Amino acid sequence: MKTTFFSGLLLLTGLYACQPSSKTENASTESTNQTASASVITLTAQEFAAKSPAGTILDVRTAGEVAQGKIEGAVVIDFYSPDFFDQVSQISKDQEVYLYCAVGARSEEAARMLMQQGYTKVYHLQGGIQGWSQEGLPVVQ
Repeated sequence: MKTTFFSGLLLLTGLYACQPSSKTENASTESTNQTASASVITLTAQEFAAKSPAGTILDVRTAGEVAQGKIEGAVVIDFYSPDFFDQVSQISKDQEVYLYCAVGARSEEAARMLMQQGYTKVYHLQGGIQGWSQEGLPVVQ
């Protein structure tokens, strides 16, 4: 009987100890996470086409991928290049930067990294150039 009571007491204590220490701390963490995830703005192909001429369009694909075509006016900086940030640093941090890759994952990662480096207006193309092409938007060689 004592063993069962003691085991139950330990279980309750353990469960209580795993709870956040305060609602304020939990709300603060959620707010920080929302701010970080809300930083990079994801645009559809149509939105990207309409807004991107106002800033720098950055293609973060490899040279082999770019050889298949790119969005007109895009600056090509391979995300996997060892000097990626050195090249990107030539773009003003307060300028609008529109990133895309093949399907969207790489450019989203690059966009988050730019935000961490102090860029303030960073946009990412949902679906990458594949999504762009599927919408019938133009690609140049």
